[in-house]
Amino acid sequence: MAAPESPGRKLHRKAELYGMTNFQTPNSKKYDKDIYEWTYQFSLKVVKFTRKLPKSIEADVIKKQLMRSATSIAANLQEADGSKTRQEFRHAVSISKKEAKETKLWLRMIADLYKVLSLEATDLISENEQIIKILSAIVINTKI
Repeated sequence: MAAPESPGRKLHRKAELYGMTNFQTPNSKKYDKDIYEWTYQFSLKVVKFTRKLPKSIEADVIKKQLMRSATSIAANLQEADGSKTRQEFRHAVSISKKEAKETKLWLRMIADLYKVLSLEATDLISENEQIIKILSAIVINTKI
């Protein structure tokens, strides 16, 4: 009788199955962490970035929306990891992708409204676009 598979190994196999390891960063360097970690780190970057927005009613609305959508990318991927079926998994990843697209909208708006933050927002947009591509590939490659 074989020993039960460790939860860590099971998670790694699941990530490999859905193509969530060994992807490229926006700088085309090998990224040795999985998509779960990348989206978590991206969320942290966005939260820190929002601290640079000016204090105004307009900026506060954008800040809240951006933080909500950016952190939801990673949160929905974590939910996907706990899925019981491929259909649940694909649905959760699809929601994560939608949140990533919304995040892109808010970052574009910041880049256009606050020129002093434009360069940093553009860098985050580039990283976000890479995340969207990966999430799209996972949705496409997850057969139901």
